[in-house]
Amino acid sequence: MAKIKFGQLPPGRRFRWKNAEWLKISPILARPADGEKPVLVPRSALVEGLDGNPAETSAELPESRINLVLKDLQHKVLHRLEAASLPPDQRKELARQIDLLVEQARDQLKSLPLS
Repeated sequence: MAKIKFGQLPPGRRFRWKNAEWLKISPILARPADGEKPVLVPRSALVEGLDGNPAETSAELPESRINLVLKDLQHKVLHRLEAASLPPDQRKELARQIDLLVEQARDQLKSLPLS
């Protein structure tokens, strides 16, 4: 089976690494199949997925997910800005700058390779 990076495996997936079987339990932790203490695994470590086809694992965030997360962040930041004791013109300018930063972050995330 083809090797993929540990960071591409979803939690709960079994894999082979360093001639042993492991279970991914978080984005950076894996537990040996024999149930011993979890260890940190570098996201860049090449592993062999054992449950299903590694090609099923996507290395890209869907654009809709990126938009949802950024919209939520933008809403929370703007809500806190409204609660701040700032003159209206300062609040308006900060809100405009936040909108620009969110758009820049969206563009960067879309072009960011995750593998």
